[in-house]
Amino acid sequence: MRVISVVNQKGGCGKTTTAVNLSDCIALHHRKVLLIDLDPQSNATLAVGMNDNEIKSSMYDVFCNNMSVRDIVQEIYPNFFFAPSRVTLTAVEQFLSGKEGRETVLKECLQPVMNDFDYIIIDCPPSIGLLTFNALKASTEAIIPVEMCTFSMQGLGRLLGTLELMEERGGHVVSFRALATIFDQRTKFSWEFFDELKRHFGDKLRDTKIHETVKLKEAARAGKPISRYYTGCIGFFDYDKLAKEIIAEEPEKKEKKSEQKKPKDKGIRFDCFAPDAQSVQLVGDFNNWCPNQIHMLNSDGNGIWTKTLLLDKGKYQYRYIIDGQWIHDQRNKKTEYSPYGGLNSVIEI
Repeated sequence: MRVISVVNQKGGCGKTTTAVNLSDCIALHHRKVLLIDLDPQSNATLAVGMNDNEIKSSMYDVFCNNMSVRDIVQEIYPNFFFAPSRVTLTAVEQFLSGKEGRETVLKECLQPVMNDFDYIIIDCPPSIGLLTFNALKASTEAIIPVEMCTFSMQGLGRLLGTLELMEERGGHVVSFRALATIFDQRTKFSWEFFDELKRHFGDKLRDTKIHETVKLKEAARAGKPISRYYTGCIGFFDYDKLAKEIIAEEPEKKEKKSEQKKPKDKGIRFDCFAPDAQSVQLVGDFNNWCPNQIHMLNSDGNGIWTKTLLLDKGKYQYRYIIDGQWIHDQRNKKTEYSPYGGLNSVIEI
């Protein structure tokens, strides 16, 4: 179980965009994720398609009415659960003012659900107040989105001072990593600023950077994560890459071989996320690239088409045929150019 706060006291740096899209992409990799909207502006709540008049209970009720987190959580998509916010959350700081243990209320409220999820991700408000302190006290990790501008860097410096103070006075250590966001690869300034971040933070800067794209804004306006809106843009690739980067940091677990993922020693499962597709086929050099032979299934109705094949050890190239269109596996970074044009995905067993 990992609890990660997405935090920066500067607004407009891609904090909520990161919290929503990272949560959904991790969920697509078969992890159970709870996203908590701890911002009274409720931007994450809007970004997952929830309107204020649809919310009966929110994080305000957890803080002020002794309601269980489990009672307000809703499953937005498979493996993606959400705890909404409302503007009433602004009253929490006044409600908790003067109370003993006011900075650890959220941590205590999350204890009963810690074993229900693989990840809890908290979208913090753009300020260093009591709500943000609660989030950080409940977290072991923090992602700090940094927009490519000087003001964002200044906000980051003040936040790091807060983390150091928490460690010195309370003994609570939060492992942080900065994340470059709203990166415009067309401008020299973005590249120079990114180099400055690397010099300043070293391995505390995440390898992935989030490129600027209007599709992320369109998805938020539509009330959907980018993977449910348009998977063909760089915004989806970036957040999926970030999800893989974070998942790769999971401690190794001794698990039984899953019959679903690997039915035998030579079995391999292929996953293709295509929520709007009518049919998805799998082709590759393992079947001489013949279509209409290997049909993938969307048995759960969640947009993830799957097929498990028994293959010998070796290296294989493959593609998906989605409603007649041949595409490579966009979630597999290993590719090779096809002599007939385009990219083939590559897997080694």
